Amino acid sequence: MVFLFTAAAGLARAALPASPAPPDSDGWHFAIAPYLWLPNVSGDFRFSGSSSTGGGNLDIGMGPDSYLQNLQFLLMLQAEARKGNWSIFGDAIYLDFNRQDTTLKAVTAGNGTRVVVPRDVATDVGSSMTGGMLQLAAGYTALRAPWGNIEPFGGLRYLNLSASAHWTLSTTFTQQGATLARQGSVSQTENLVDAIIGVRGRFNLSRNGRWYVPYYVDVGSGSSSYTLQVSAGAAYAAKWGDIQLTYRYVRYEVNGGELIQRLTFKGPMLGMAFRF
Repeated sequence: MVFLFTAAAGLARAALPASPAPPDSDGWHFAIAPYLWLPNVSGDFRFSGSSSTGGGNLDIGMGPDSYLQNLQFLLMLQAEARKGNWSIFGDAIYLDFNRQDTTLKAVTAGNGTRVVVPRDVATDVGSSMTGGMLQLAAGYTALRAPWGNIEPFGGLRYLNLSASAHWTLSTTFTQQGATLARQGSVSQTENLVDAIIGVRGRFNLSRNGRWYVPYYVDVGSGSSSYTLQVSAGAAYAAKWGDIQLTYRYVRYEVNGGELIQRLTFKGPMLGMAFRF
């Protein structure tokens, strides 16, 4: 799945910490950071009515699933441009997940009643997700001190997600006016665009700033009821760039969403930032 063509969601520069010393205000400085993120993925999804669901909506749950167990393809990259205390940064993620651990939760009857589907009626259920997350933001280093720095920022995060589910039941499910075919499948795509604000920076662990703790947090809303992202970890700054090992958490809540109701990614991330 996706999440997370996450040029962004990282989505946000967890692998691109601000430099420990004040940069040259007259020149541009750039960084590019390929990285690997290994999250567990879980979520609740609502598919619009189809012939397989008797015209009613179908609610399913996915995960939590291991990233490596179901991953088919990934692309993850972060980049930054900085001049003085100002910065522009982005994050891009593309993910493809297959054979997700899936649960049929409920189907909607014609009168709008949400009827729970018993777990024992399903003999086979599966799902897949693919998509991407993009993030673009601008920040300003408001505070720089020997212990580290603080950089508020604002920007946009875009999520494109396509999901599909299939099932086989022991028999056709019919209850309280709701119907679910013995065999069927559904698929749907949703796009979310959210404005985000947050803060990022570093806490130095050594006097020379070689070892440090990078941190990042943002909150946002728009297409989503709210979205949240947090990351922190440990890093080492070499002459050529930085190496970071962090833990990242990303969450979406969408009340009344066309597909996504809730979506969560959380797990370790390893990145290398090359500066020039």
